[in-house]
Formats: sequence, C-alpha cells, structure tokens
Amino acid sequence: MARTCNAVKRQKVATVESALFFNPDVVFLLSALLDARDLCQVSLTCKALGGRQASHANGLSLVEEAARRLFECASDWERSCLPKYPDEGWIELHHHLQMLRSKLTFDQLVGGNIQYGEEKSIIRTISDQSQSSSALCSNHVMRSGKHFAVFTGYGSVGVIRPVQIKTSDFGEGELNVFSPFLFRFWEYLAGQGTDRWNDSNVHCCFLSLTGPHFWRWCDWAGASNKPGSSIGAFHPNNPTGLLLDLEDGTLSIYQNGQRLATLKDGLSGEYCWFALVYGRTTSISIERELATGDQRTG
Repeated sequence: MARTCNAVKRQKVATVESALFFNPDVVFLLSALLDARDLCQVSLTCKALGGRQASHANGLSLVEEAARRLFECASDWERSCLPKYPDEGWIELHHHLQMLRSKLTFDQLVGGNIQYGEEKSIIRTISDQSQSSSALCSNHVMRSGKHFAVFTGYGSVGVIRPVQIKTSDFGEGELNVFSPFLFRFWEYLAGQGTDRWNDSNVHCCFLSLTGPHFWRWCDWAGASNKPGSSIGAFHPNNPTGLLLDLEDGTLSIYQNGQRLATLKDGLSGEYCWFALVYGRTTSISIERELATGDQRTG
C-alpha cells in the first residue's frame, strides 16, 4: 500500500514537472532570470531541457529555444551589432547580447605594471614599475554595427582582435612587458586568427592620449608597424571617445561631442577595446556610451 502511494506521488510530481519545467513558455520565463553560463549548466545537467526536441519545428532544445526567444526581444541596434554566425548557438549569442547590455570592463590584464583601480573598468600602473602593460575588454566582442566608448586618463587606447594571452604559453618574465605592437608577440597573436576576423589586416589600432597624440595600426605580419599621424585640435585633459563603425569599417576619434578625425578605415570582423599603460602614475578608465548626432549608434 505504501509503495502504491509513493508511486502515485512520484507520478504527480512528474506530471507537474512536465507541465511546468518542460513547457517552452515556462523555460523562456525562467531563462530571462539567468545568464548564459547558467543556461549552459541547465542544458548540460538536464537532458530533457538540453536535448534537441523532435517535436519542435526548429529542432532546438528547450534551453536553446528560450535563448532564441530572448534574442528576439533585442532592440534594432542590438540586432545590428550581433548578426548570428552560421555555426553559433543561441546560448552563445545570448551571452554576447548580455555583454552588449553590460558595463564595459577590462577582462584581461597582461604585463607586470598593471592593476585594477576601484573597479574593473579602471586600470592603473604600479607605483614602482615603469614598463608597458595592456588591458583588453575580452568579454565584450564587437562583430558588427556601431560601438562608442569613452576613455579618460593617460596612455594609449584603441581596438584589438579578441585574443587570449595565456601566461602558460610564455616563460617566466616574458610577459612582464606586453604590447600588441611589440614584434616578438606578433606570431603568437596572429596565430589566433579565425574566420570571424574576416579578411581585414587591421588587427590592432591605437591612439596615444599623451605625447604628440599620434595613432598607429598593426597587421602582425612581416616588419609592419604602420605609423599614423598627429591629431589636430586634440586636448589630452578631456575624455576621448572612439567610435568603431563596422558598417563603414572605420575607427574615429571624438572629443566634446565633435568628431576630430577618422583614425583608420578597412576594419572588419571581430574586435574588442583595449588600453596600454606605461610609466609610474598612469591610469585609464573606459565607459560605454550611446553617441548622439552623427555618432548615433542606435
């Protein structure tokens, strides 16, 4: 008798779970409360939610279908920034949507003369060091559309391919000084290229916020380290905006809401923001902004 009652209870629980958790509408509502990493965990730990559903016209799992529905709620500007790759899952695309909506942060610090400030959107040098070090917004990958960021401080800022610099790939002390413009790192950086970089050879482009206020770009090949020129009407004490326009393939500089110059054209594929600091008292902060007027991004 007790065994029969337990069996009935289990059947009732299974019926409720089926009605609630395996319903696409319920999974969609629950997914709105989770980030992409949590969605991946749900997909991996629950076969019923993570497995492909033959009953669905698109053959997606319940979790992938929920991520697809979440992306359908994106704004026109967000969609313009995130065209889906043929080999990309909806959970991965949902992750990039969340990053696009979040505050910009420096996610990789490379070099012996760099540390976070009060938060991860601020970097600064270490007081007793002087060598060059770099910070990359690696989790905030830009693939399409228009993106505007404002930098405040001293050093150099710009865009770079979304590379990963692993300390395990280098010997002791080899990363104490790091800049993507140093020849000895070019082969390593270029070796991470993918189809998502497209065919542009502009792999890194930066603007100096100090000294003569010049800009430079690099293709990480041969002996190339292409010099730019100085920027007229540039004020080093003012916040500096950079507009990456992947529709036109340009990187432009702004101050006080005014466009000063186009630093480089011919950009395409994936990039992320980065900053280069050096000296003993250097700091740089980054902030995402929606531009106005002729800078408008959406």
